[in-house]
Amino acid sequence: MATEEHEWSSKDYAQEWVSKDDRRAAEREAQFKAAARWLAIFWNGPVHVADVGCGPGTFAQVLLREFPQVSVVCLDGSREMLELARQRLGAYSDRVSYVEADFSGEEWKSRLPEGLDGMVSARAIHNLRKLKLVGRVYRDICQSLRPGGLFLNIERVNFSTPALRHYYRELQVKERGRAAKLDGPAPSLLQQFRLLKRAGFRDIDCFWRDGNTAIVGGFKGE
Repeated sequence: MATEEHEWSSKDYAQEWVSKDDRRAAEREAQFKAAARWLAIFWNGPVHVADVGCGPGTFAQVLLREFPQVSVVCLDGSREMLELARQRLGAYSDRVSYVEADFSGEEWKSRLPEGLDGMVSARAIHNLRKLKLVGRVYRDICQSLRPGGLFLNIERVNFSTPALRHYYRELQVKERGRAAKLDGPAPSLLQQFRLLKRAGFRDIDCFWRDGNTAIVGGFKGE
């Protein structure tokens, strides 16, 4: 996923990003734990899954650890991030594979196996910034799933109005003493639902939310 503000092809940048991400490990762990609770209900038996924009493999590691019958395709446009994922997931080598493909491009899904049981992502797709591009990726994801396959996305979501965004900043100042710097635009929760529906998903919902991060997703129509 290539954007001007991120230098995913840089080894130093990738290491710096991972170090920054490690400092919010507790926050990430809460997100992954919430996702795993739902996946334990949705998944039964062997499951073949792709992690879209896998980064250094943090979410994939949780899936491989918590679900012994799951195999994961780690997909990322950054060779450096995939190398970090390989290092992190070395103990699961028989259950994980790697695909270098940038989902901001047109042909990325051709690199994936067909008829996947599930696809997941964690705070990656919003980097595309534009609703049209996010919607296209959601359609690509839906097309890559088998009928009834699940897409679950841990994602940055904006509040839907300027007033709500203002109140959220006030809440952060009250609870943390400062408002966190926002990392650019992202679809609101309502926009996420619309994009997922247009892409071909059903049973769409928000399965968890904390501040400006939510778990959204749904199932490919039969």
